[in-house]
Amino acid sequence: MRIITLLPLLLLLVANQLSAQDKAIISGKITNPLSDYVELIAYPNPLIPEEAKTEAELDGNSFRVEVPVKEAMVAELQHDDEVVQVYLEPGYELNLSFNGGKFLKTLKYTGKGANENSYLAAYTSRFDEEEDYQVLPDNIKFEEEEFTEFLDYRRNDQVKSLEKYAAKNPLSETFKAFMLAEIEFSYAKDKLSYHTLRQQILQVALKKPSPAFYTYLSKLDMQRPANLISPSFVSFLRLYTAYLANEAGYGKEQPEYYKARYDAAGRKLQGQAQILAQAQVLKRSIQQGHLKYTEQMLRDFTPKNTDVALNAYLARLQEANKALTAGSIAPDFTLKSVSGDSISLSDFQGQLVYLNFWSTDCGLCTVEQPNLQQLISKLKGRKVVFLNVAVGSDEAQWRKMVQGKELQGVHLFADGLEAEQIKPYGLKDVPAYYLLDEEGRFLSVKARRPSDHEAFNDILQHLNVRQASLK
Repeated sequence: MRIITLLPLLLLLVANQLSAQDKAIISGKITNPLSDYVELIAYPNPLIPEEAKTEAELDGNSFRVEVPVKEAMVAELQHDDEVVQVYLEPGYELNLSFNGGKFLKTLKYTGKGANENSYLAAYTSRFDEEEDYQVLPDNIKFEEEEFTEFLDYRRNDQVKSLEKYAAKNPLSETFKAFMLAEIEFSYAKDKLSYHTLRQQILQVALKKPSPAFYTYLSKLDMQRPANLISPSFVSFLRLYTAYLANEAGYGKEQPEYYKARYDAAGRKLQGQAQILAQAQVLKRSIQQGHLKYTEQMLRDFTPKNTDVALNAYLARLQEANKALTAGSIAPDFTLKSVSGDSISLSDFQGQLVYLNFWSTDCGLCTVEQPNLQQLISKLKGRKVVFLNVAVGSDEAQWRKMVQGKELQGVHLFADGLEAEQIKPYGLKDVPAYYLLDEEGRFLSVKARRPSDHEAFNDILQHLNVRQASLK
């Protein structure tokens, strides 16, 4: 009978022990608290913009947070506007103390996971906060060879600091692998973005990298499981697939650009790294790419991805964006022209359409008008229509401006951004520019402004390609 009596108790103890291995506990005390609670913010999937928040009210100056943790992860502990990264593994019981106004500088850890998080805080304070270790604002000014020397020096310093700390303070093997991934891929992403970033910041001509500049890419181990915990690895993958597409001759202006990135990830990566990289590309393609190629990628990706939540998220995103994306049919509308005629967007099928939503009381629209008129003049005689839809409440003022300034192009009027005829475009502000092909499909849902010299080239390039295809 005694055995029977003890059995439920033993089972309960075992169950509690198992559950303890699927969670982490963070408790602590705050001197001079800035608010009456703390929050632990986790990101279960780096591709789904949904936070998992666990809030704990302060009991005096103390708090306790219990969160599910099935595998190693990085989260954020937030108190008021102060935020610190926290590394967690199943079973951690972490205790910390800090001053509310000096979070990172006064942070002290004890308990299981203290060594790992003490190092992470010191690493962040030194390598993420000190300007000498940052690419911006000064190190980006270095020429290619000097910039590589800076990155090499920083990486060596980071590795040595980890080794020195680990020699005196036991660290979990998973944490060490995570930190090495952070070090390696922060190096890789900074080097991969160097030329483009330098051009943008310094306004200098983009130089062609030397042949040896990217050789480090072949030495990267992209299949380590710890990579998937690293935020730097996630950021690197976005740059890496773009680099591979550019090397293959694809630019953002080409409809196949995101498909080229997706395919490159399929060739260069395996396992979860491949899934992560391709999902990143798919997400961006849904929002900015061409519908035809996005649908091809979704058909390939969904069956092989076992993350049900991610597949569902991508499906929802696709459904929300497919009506206003490159390759989809532009929503038709019918509006009154200056002369009072009813004109529809569909009236212009067979011609390229540069669609401009604007307003007479919009300052930027007014600034762009001379550029638009110049663009129209340069393309006169070509098979392109400049369709201008004014949105506003003062139709008389619009007529006066269009007729008084003898504005070229086709001019229509809609009664505000919420006018029923143009509601499918979901306009939030003007100006807004679109480029439509001869079948009424979007070539671009963010066409270049008339003041951009490439706007002329974009239109001309499509017209030339179209003409060549008809021969």
